[in-house]
Amino acid sequence: MLGLNPISISREKPLSKEEIAQALRWATIAELDAINFYEQFAMLIEDEGVRKVFLDIAGEEKAHVGEFLALLLNIDPEQVKELKGGFEEVEELTGIKTEFPQKEGEELRSDYIDALKKALLDAVSKGRILVSALPKTSILGVQSFRVDRIAFEDGVKVVKQEYKPIPMLTKKFYVGLRELSDGSYDPAIAVKAGELLVKDEEALILREMLSSEGVKRAKLSAWDNTEEALSDLMNALQEAAEASSGPFAIIINPKRYAKLLRVHEKGGRMLIEVLRGIFKGGIFVTPSLDEGKVVVFASTPAVLDIVVGQDVELTELGPEGEEVAFLASEALALRIKNPEAIVVLE
Repeated sequence: MLGLNPISISREKPLSKEEIAQALRWATIAELDAINFYEQFAMLIEDEGVRKVFLDIAGEEKAHVGEFLALLLNIDPEQVKELKGGFEEVEELTGIKTEFPQKEGEELRSDYIDALKKALLDAVSKGRILVSALPKTSILGVQSFRVDRIAFEDGVKVVKQEYKPIPMLTKKFYVGLRELSDGSYDPAIAVKAGELLVKDEEALILREMLSSEGVKRAKLSAWDNTEEALSDLMNALQEAAEASSGPFAIIINPKRYAKLLRVHEKGGRMLIEVLRGIFKGGIFVTPSLDEGKVVVFASTPAVLDIVVGQDVELTELGPEGEEVAFLASEALALRIKNPEAIVVLE
């Protein structure tokens, strides 16, 4: 075979749609070669029992050819068009009519990847909290990024530089071959993969926020009354404001957030309304943050941003038994440039 096996290429990302098509052609060639191998041996074997086994295995390989061709024709519309063109040329030259072996009225499906991708992207878009809210910088195709630590020493300057890798987040899921071929698959499987991808995003962002060197820390009260909550948040705001002019934001757990839905004893207004007027950068509620922690920070690119190395993509990996494997993936990281504008209450 003259083509380059895509698996032999050094890579860190999953195969693209075009490379999957190449892999399916390789697999089809291998199965056709195996059919010839078993049938040729069967022709030379006199023992009827052994001969039957070789022919039976050859039959199984023919079924494998059908499976790979089904997938190839679903992801390569040009192959479908040219295959039909080849059938027509043979019919013109010989009168032999050849058709796709499918039920009457049944069309070869090639739209499932688009439907699954749409379900995945919708789930990610609807589920995102922090990635949607924080400043973002797109550097697509890059596997690492530079962190410039910014400080105020005789003017604004970069006091430290370091390079960090952009981690790849992935979620694998499976859909039955039969369901894909007859269109009865449920896109909810892709929705679930998207929801899990969002959970990984938030865990990654919060882990970096909570553990980054230089982030300020303060004591978190029980918030048994609104005055405790307001005092904690105002003190944290004051600390963050020493390093940035904002706007300032809060990240908080749902149970802790519920304690803000009370009337402030001294002001006579709902505490959450008071805080929304102060924290112009937003108040973001996520169960990914522990109830015993609250993050107050300046939501500005001078303090932090989300570095996007790859947008959310869906790749069809190919068949695994009676199912087809898919991979949802993205690459992103939280870049903290001025950790002193972040305060963790705990």
